[in-house]
Amino acid sequence: MSSILNVHTPLIISLMCMALSSSPVIASDFGCTGLEEDPLVASVEGKDGYFFRVLADIRMQHQLGEHTAKQLAEVARALEANGTTLIYVPIPTKSLTMPQYLPDRTYELGFNYDIARVAYDETLAKLRRNGVVTVDVLKALQNNDAKHPPFLQADFHWTAWGAQAAASEVAATIKALPGADGLQTATFETKSAGRQQIISTMRRFLQASCVSSLPAAEMEAFETTEVIASSGAQLDIFGNTDEGERVALVGTSFSDLAPANFAGFLSQQLGTSVNNYAVSGGNQFGSITAYITSADFAERRPRFLIWENPIYNNLGKFGDAPLRELAAASVKVCDSGVPPEFSTSGENVLDVALRPESLEGPSVILAYAGNENSRSAMLRVGLDDGDVIETQISRPARAASSGRYYFPFDARSKSVKNVQITFDTLSPESAGVSICHSASTKDN
Repeated sequence: MSSILNVHTPLIISLMCMALSSSPVIASDFGCTGLEEDPLVASVEGKDGYFFRVLADIRMQHQLGEHTAKQLAEVARALEANGTTLIYVPIPTKSLTMPQYLPDRTYELGFNYDIARVAYDETLAKLRRNGVVTVDVLKALQNNDAKHPPFLQADFHWTAWGAQAAASEVAATIKALPGADGLQTATFETKSAGRQQIISTMRRFLQASCVSSLPAAEMEAFETTEVIASSGAQLDIFGNTDEGERVALVGTSFSDLAPANFAGFLSQQLGTSVNNYAVSGGNQFGSITAYITSADFAERRPRFLIWENPIYNNLGKFGDAPLRELAAASVKVCDSGVPPEFSTSGENVLDVALRPESLEGPSVILAYAGNENSRSAMLRVGLDDGDVIETQISRPARAASSGRYYFPFDARSKSVKNVQITFDTLSPESAGVSICHSASTKDN
């Protein structure tokens, strides 16, 4: 038996803690010190000016439990039942994509590439086992050469070269799915926009611990435009047209990074305009929640919804609520009968009169504040036995708000006495309440 297997677990943990806390002085090409202890972005300096975050990049596991995977699958099923296929695109870590630039210190901290790769593969396999269409872009990113690196050196974002490689893989996946032949068709042209710098908070934090100037957070930028054959004119790729099905993109700053041109590359690869709803700084749910709860989504759903999300973003971080709301907001059948009556009682409060038959099965209460300034709402359900169920929904500061909130609710085993919805701001004359049922729920 290997001697490693004979080491007791407490000793292993102690050794790992010692490695993290000892922080030996390591030669730096930029005179950097104390990077591992940086409270804002603990990092290690790699080769050729590449830096890796300790918590986000140097990791060998991803927080995706079976429960969360099943919740995401329910979102996918609810979308599919109403005509939209979810395409989930987890962005692999920088260390997994570019291990050749990792410093020896990384391995002293316990990083093992083989274990990290298995963890990545298992995360994708778990999503696929649960029925989520999941795109593996790792190999595509790794195929980029040193002259066209997939990630920036002193920042965690990908370059336009990385975005282009990922877009090619995503497009290939979509083209093989039912419904792809019904998409709007167009011709696109992508041109270089020269080298452009991005605003990099990570580089700014790192620079404070280094003497010499770090590599600039810049990349060869690209722009994609739609070519109109009849006149030779060009339009922005996000222009609207009524012919054919649409593709929408939601995600993080990776998709919102203009010089990287992810949406543009997707448009060119797919031959259809990809509408970009990504949000920088909106956490893992800000963008997709803002879009799925919007009037735009309700009025014209896309055939494919691409959700880009770095794999280290924990979908279970905020509990069940975000994914439950996404599944609820994906429903299409609302108020097939008479909508519930409601009245105002107190500031920003609606009293809702729900018909008993409307809550006979799993339901969704859609509450609209009557304006798009509202960023939080609470559903308060009083039961005959005296219990009260309260559900709070809040929107991230950087994400758009539609003023619409979808509250999943199942009252089959309870008798509802009263229902109140409290908003942070309310326009009573425009407010509304609806009861919705998911097509996937109705079939179960």
